[in-house]
Amino acid sequence: MVDGLSSKANHENVKSTLERFYLNTTDELFLLQIDCKKLGDGLIYEDVDGTNVFPHFYGPSKSFVPLTLDMVVKAEKIISSNGQFTCSMLN
Repeated sequence: MVDGLSSKANHENVKSTLERFYLNTTDELFLLQIDCKKLGDGLIYEDVDGTNVFPHFYGPSKSFVPLTLDMVVKAEKIISSNGQFTCSMLN
């Protein structure tokens, strides 16, 4: 989470997001599968660069309330090695 905004990505753009923003991170990363129906009106799809649309979660009614555990269907640690990211949910 950055500045209270939780950045989400669809399955198709997770790898490119990892490569673009997290290639040199030393932090642990986790991929979460979220039940989008539970996000309500807090889930907004935004055009970020004229060609890519990313979902962002701002909390109910844009209240910036964080995700709750009941919204998470599955979580898995992402392994980073030599510029490659692996996780069974990325396959």
